[in-house]
Amino acid sequence: MKLVKKIILILLLILNQKLFSQFIEQHFVLVIIDGARYSETLGDTTKQYTPVMHQLALQGAVIDTFINDSLTYTSRAIPAIWCGSWKAPRDTVINGNATQYATVPTFWEYFRKDRDKDSTDALYITKYFTAPWLPSFYPNYGPPYWPMFVMQENVWSDLYVWNLAKNKLAELHPKFSVIYLADVDAAGHSGNWDNYTRKITIADSIVGMLWNFLQSDSILKGRTTMVVTNDHGRHLDTVSTGFVGHGDGCWGCRRIQFLAVGSNIKKGITKIKRKIPDITPTIGKILNFNPIYSTGTTITEILKPIISFDKRNIDLGNVYVNSSKIDSFKIYNSGAADLNVNISTPANIVTNPTTTQILPHTYKNFIVTFSPIDTGEVNSFFLINHNDENQIDTIFIKATVLPALDTVTFKVEKGWNLISIPVKTEINHIDTIFSNHSSRAFKYSNGYQVTDTLELGTGYWLKFRDTSNVKFTGKAISSDTIDVVIGWNLIGMISYPVTASQILTIPENLVSSNIYSYNKSYIPVDTLYPGKAYWIKVNTNGKIILRKNELHRKN
Repeated sequence: MKLVKKIILILLLILNQKLFSQFIEQHFVLVIIDGARYSETLGDTTKQYTPVMHQLALQGAVIDTFINDSLTYTSRAIPAIWCGSWKAPRDTVINGNATQYATVPTFWEYFRKDRDKDSTDALYITKYFTAPWLPSFYPNYGPPYWPMFVMQENVWSDLYVWNLAKNKLAELHPKFSVIYLADVDAAGHSGNWDNYTRKITIADSIVGMLWNFLQSDSILKGRTTMVVTNDHGRHLDTVSTGFVGHGDGCWGCRRIQFLAVGSNIKKGITKIKRKIPDITPTIGKILNFNPIYSTGTTITEILKPIISFDKRNIDLGNVYVNSSKIDSFKIYNSGAADLNVNISTPANIVTNPTTTQILPHTYKNFIVTFSPIDTGEVNSFFLINHNDENQIDTIFIKATVLPALDTVTFKVEKGWNLISIPVKTEINHIDTIFSNHSSRAFKYSNGYQVTDTLELGTGYWLKFRDTSNVKFTGKAISSDTIDVVIGWNLIGMISYPVTASQILTIPENLVSSNIYSYNKSYIPVDTLYPGKAYWIKVNTNGKIILRKNELHRKN
């Protein structure tokens, strides 16, 4: 049984070897393949033109019915993807060249403003345009939050765009990139079927090279979500000019692909109908920004949480039977969906909370309380059940459980008291031990000495604001040998009452006076009690020996 438990622990440790001390920073790449008809991409059951994307679809999510729900031409659909809205762009002229700009903020603007990111974290990678389409000039957004435009003169083909993209991704590791591939649409308009399908196959290979790069880069690997979509399709073969044109409401123009793969994505095909404006709020959920002017809705059915921890091992050190020791750990959700957590703990270990939900891009603190009832070494773990991909994680916990501590309670009066420490404890500072003291402590050794730290066997003067009971918890002291010097000595006590007649001395007959306590005045005593201190006079240097009487019980 012990061997089986060890094997289980080793397997769980291997399964959960990832350890993150903070949120896992997410990256996102959107690939827009202009003008590819669904019947030649993910809608092609032969997979002849897009074998790579069909293979990636097995690793990620595909929306079976994803549509351009408005205007099926590029100058309107691209801004709709950017903005999450079909609000019409506006014409303008730049350097004598006609172009357009968005009239509501784009996803780059939301991202850079909400996340306080530089333009190097938001890229638009495209072929060369003398006058490219522009993001918005919307109040409180606009040019200060535009992306970095990555394009190069004489770069026209998709393969050249891919080289630009690869170099910039490797150099900057941006959080948010959009790659625009234009060749498929142009090839379709040429009317040459072979050229059109060849450009689709090239775009497919670019998607594959991009994904391989993302999985090989040490920063982007495991932290990047990639979405591949289109702005519009093309006419059905039975409509107008067939694949050569587009722009109407036929199903060939409307139906486009949506492929998502990566760290935030659940695997599978979803049948829920989705549309172009839904892209922006979905990216917002993944990258943690709020596209307040988008008319789309988040594609929640494809998103998953991402769990990480600030620690996976808890070492409680020494813990005493019938006591409790507390530690904590954090669970982070860096993903785009709610993280549901349920914790199963072994006996005598409790977490608070045990069941909870952690929203995207937030974390929760969990308090661990261990209350042992038996001594010995503890090496155990508790299970974190959740709805992230692995569905189970572990926190390992260890402790050394020692015999139970003892408790001594005694009363202090308002004003000055003679006190001592009645148990062995790691806590010996007066500010920690006494909540209502109003002075520093004074011990006596050839005169009074001021201190804030108390020692076993020593008596102290300490002043209190009110009458109260003081509780000490620690290891009981059943005997103590206290060094004394000729004259008066202020001594502390053990954990049990001791009568004056039970006190032993070295040498014998060392004590030369009554023993005195203090309560508003000095009082001779026959019994010494835990937590109190006493004046005792000796006739020479020696030792006072205090021992527990087995008939006595602790107060």
